[in-house]
Amino acid sequence: MCLPFLPEQGYDYNRRGESIVHCATEHNMPDHETLAPHPGSALPHVGTYRRVLPVSLERLYENALDWEHLPFVHADSFRSIEVLDSGTWGWRALSESATGESMTLELRLDRRCRRWITRTLSGPNEGSEIWTHAFPFGPERVDIVVDFFVPDVAPDAVEKVGRAYAGLYARLYDQDVAMMVERQRQLDIRPPAATPGPARLVLGSRDSLQFPVTIELQGRGYVITASGDRLAAVPSLCPHQLGPLGLSEVENGTVTCPWHGYRFDVFSGDCVSGQSCRLSRLPRIQEEEGLVVVCIDH
Repeated sequence: MCLPFLPEQGYDYNRRGESIVHCATEHNMPDHETLAPHPGSALPHVGTYRRVLPVSLERLYENALDWEHLPFVHADSFRSIEVLDSGTWGWRALSESATGESMTLELRLDRRCRRWITRTLSGPNEGSEIWTHAFPFGPERVDIVVDFFVPDVAPDAVEKVGRAYAGLYARLYDQDVAMMVERQRQLDIRPPAATPGPARLVLGSRDSLQFPVTIELQGRGYVITASGDRLAAVPSLCPHQLGPLGLSEVENGTVTCPWHGYRFDVFSGDCVSGQSCRLSRLPRIQEEEGLVVVCIDH
């Protein structure tokens, strides 16, 4: 069952997912807080992590459903992930931890209750559940309450396990917040498809240039870099979710987005990692009278 949200109240949850109002969640809650286990949970409740996030609820839901970013943004926790099923409801996937342990994870999103539940279906800590509730207080402020339920924990280890989970989630959210904030910033400033401005830029002689060179043409950013004997114009942003593609090095004619690992051929624009997107509107680079010229053809 799902109770109506009251800003001055928080929730505790039993094993069946029934919500029980139990504590005050202040509007000015601390940026970070780790709470002790709550007594009386059917599945052992080992602790709670609360945090204020400078993002919108939309970005937070998007992040929760985004299984693809885990091995890239959280490379210190995940080595790989293979989705088994996904949709607006959430996702289920096979994952390998950074230490090589195999897990089956499931995340289910309940928008009506503004929560998502992550379960470990197999692997280390099998049967554990992580319940995250989101309390939006403004266009770019969401307070989250994350409860950790872990079976078969010895009574004298409960608080230690809870603090370990809270430490893990503090690190995961540190990494996720940077991505969510930057994505929102890019969405806010992203120009329309056709932006007036120069479509041709003279950079100078090749010998005088120190690559990479960052430029802007018709409102879009590009990074000019060398790939072997050829020069490539790499879009600053990934076409998938506006990740910082231009920060990645070009290797063997391909560039990899640091957020989701999408790889692109920098000359053809094709996605070579199998996803259905591509680099479009790639500028042409040529030499005219000894000068490097970058231009966008209409």
